Amino acid sequence: MADLIQLARLRFDDWDRVGRKAAVLGEARHAGFRVPDGFAVPWQVLADVLDGVGDDPRAAVQRIRTAPLPSALREELSAALDALGGVPVAVRSSGVEEDLAGRSFAGQYDSVLKVVGVDAVIKALRQCWASAFSDHLAAYRSGVGTPAPVGVLIQAMVPATAAGVAFSANPVTGDRDETLVSAVTGLGDRLMAGESDADEWSVRDGTARLVSGPGKAITAAQAGEAAQLADRVAEQFGTPQDVEWAFSDGTLWLLQARPITTLADDPAPPAVEVPPGFHVRDPRSPAPRPRLEATVYLPVLSASARHLFAFTTKVALTATEIGGWVYLNSGPAEAGSTRRIAEQVAEGEPLALVERWESEWKPAYAARIGQLRQRDIRALTEPALAAHTEEVAAFFAEFHDVYFRLAGAAMFLSAQLGLLAQRYLDWPPGDLLPLRGGLAGAHMGAVIGLGDLARQAADDPVLRAELERDTAGALERLHSLNPHFAEAFETYLDEHGHRSPGFDLTEPTFAERPAVVLAMVSAQLDEHFDPEERRAALARRVHPLRAELERRLASRPATERHAFAAALAAAELSAPIRDEKSHLAVSAWALLRYAALEIGARLAAAGQLDRQEDVFHVPLQQALAALGNSADLHQEVRLGRTRHQWALAHPGPRFYGTPTAGPAQDPDPDRDPSELPAGVRHVRDVARWTTRQMQTAPPQTPQTDGLGGLGASAGRTTGLARIVRGPGDFGRVRKGDVLVCPETTAQWAVLFPSLAGLVADGGSLLSHPAILAREYGIPAVVATGNATAVLRDGDLVEVDGTAGTVRLNTFLTARRTEQRHG
Repeated sequence: MADLIQLARLRFDDWDRVGRKAAVLGEARHAGFRVPDGFAVPWQVLADVLDGVGDDPRAAVQRIRTAPLPSALREELSAALDALGGVPVAVRSSGVEEDLAGRSFAGQYDSVLKVVGVDAVIKALRQCWASAFSDHLAAYRSGVGTPAPVGVLIQAMVPATAAGVAFSANPVTGDRDETLVSAVTGLGDRLMAGESDADEWSVRDGTARLVSGPGKAITAAQAGEAAQLADRVAEQFGTPQDVEWAFSDGTLWLLQARPITTLADDPAPPAVEVPPGFHVRDPRSPAPRPRLEATVYLPVLSASARHLFAFTTKVALTATEIGGWVYLNSGPAEAGSTRRIAEQVAEGEPLALVERWESEWKPAYAARIGQLRQRDIRALTEPALAAHTEEVAAFFAEFHDVYFRLAGAAMFLSAQLGLLAQRYLDWPPGDLLPLRGGLAGAHMGAVIGLGDLARQAADDPVLRAELERDTAGALERLHSLNPHFAEAFETYLDEHGHRSPGFDLTEPTFAERPAVVLAMVSAQLDEHFDPEERRAALARRVHPLRAELERRLASRPATERHAFAAALAAAELSAPIRDEKSHLAVSAWALLRYAALEIGARLAAAGQLDRQEDVFHVPLQQALAALGNSADLHQEVRLGRTRHQWALAHPGPRFYGTPTAGPAQDPDPDRDPSELPAGVRHVRDVARWTTRQMQTAPPQTPQTDGLGGLGASAGRTTGLARIVRGPGDFGRVRKGDVLVCPETTAQWAVLFPSLAGLVADGGSLLSHPAILAREYGIPAVVATGNATAVLRDGDLVEVDGTAGTVRLNTFLTARRTEQRHG
């Protein structure tokens, strides 16, 4: 559609196009909240209607009421309403300056409910537009400036049996531990208008207490559910929230969310200071990092990331925190750097680093992690626990330096192969990728072990039946159900569970989530993972590519054949390292999580913290120092949590500053390239090839009934979409599902034996989901941008990993929905 924007495609960053109400609900839906479907009319549509009117509010209202609307808009509205099923809709104003920190604008704009038909929707649309120019809104804005733009959100009405509002913090007392819930029967508009007495509930520590009213609108359990919704929304947006909700046939819906603007005594928000230069938000930091994590991760990243382009452009990355978010900065390469790289490449340094990993670093670091894990940190004295934590943090820094040195070497070796394939064989970058890998990475132990557990469980009829009926109940009774399996399950957790899912200290490991692991075992009961069969299938897929490669090479000169063979061997040797170093890195990170939690437990027991997890909001050195004294850390925790929440609620842009000249700079830009030494030309060409691949964007969506992205693993498949945003959702994946996720890390490999296909919001040809999908022979489309928001759990989707498209099978999805609701 040219003007209307589907709610599923909106994010918070779109607030300046559609208003904050629509943008917030789009972001909430993307995050997994149940939000009624709909679409937005951007404010630019109103601007086009008012073109030439000037600043006179009365003239603007007159134009809004009488001006004919573009015929295309009417057609789009009609089609969009049909797509919602012709149900009554709510037409709601969505102001650009609505729900700001200083003013909420609550009730200042109009909304119209129970609207049916395109004519009635257009009438309601005009009413919402006109409300932006009302006298009472002008008074509310204190007459400052001209009216801000207003968009309109149109959503399917929820046939509410009860509705109301919930405050995730008490707006009167400022108590963050109390959630207030107001409820009325039917629609909530009577409550907002003050036309109905509401039931008022106070919810604290999960217990709901009726404060006033007859208590007939909702039950205490439903009040607790509404309070939990408000708390989850507050956590999502990083600040206390005032939410509107509705129950329909027992299902809770989120209708609106805005910050509570009346809370006092919050620390002042941090000043956002942007250093000079060009800064890009760190892709490995999808959220602001709590203070303890930031004090470890940020210096390590800044010190080690300089190695990433060591053999291509020599650009040194550094990391900095801006507004609570991690950004990477790079300046131009130093003069003469390409010649120095050429000397290192001629001496074989990239390949030497890879070989050193295999012979020295990998076994040494694996042994060190094993020794640190065997240490009983609960038995340590406070000084010994502090020393252990500092040792783990120092080890992580040491390992990460090697991590990025290897990443830089592997980048060069991979790019060199891609360049030669393009130069000698006229093969595009993606055509060689299936030749690399081979189901042999460090993740394979966890994958094979999970399949072995599934095989054991399937062979026991009693255990199998219990797992199919109630996984959580089976976990509690594993030893009585099958002692041998219970012992094998505990061994699996000990061997493979002590790794963090990513570089987020607040995320539990699988060892802390045994129920999730057992659910993944249950998903393989009918078809266990067979590594040899999968490897044979991979070999069958790769064989034609190998044959074609040999055919094309046969006609090339011997020097080119030898150069290509050496490049391919080096790239294949480096391929497993990405998985192996990630495996060890998250194992080290888990050790730091365990140490931090032990510190938090001791500080909470001493009354220095309220909760064990509060330790994540205190700088590491301050937490360590508190172990040896009675320092009260409550204010530090509050400061850390508030600033973290502020950063969550105020995501910075993807970029700050203006980019400098591209990193792949010529060593002598005015010199004829043919006059440069051959080694220098080779490094320059590899660097240019790398830069082009990093800047290549996936194709745009080629159709209107689906998603477009980057085809990362060839083939077609159809399956039920399973929206998975993190390891906590792993247990929901079943055999034949299509995994729909933001992106993956190597720790997600345990899911792949069960998958029919994969769709990711992010990624590239060399990303983890793409590599794993190719190894498992799963069609995959990555870099879709918003698949996790557009698709819904249980949708039947068709994934074409060759064309890079994802289509929703609307007919079969509807039939399955009918069957589910029977």
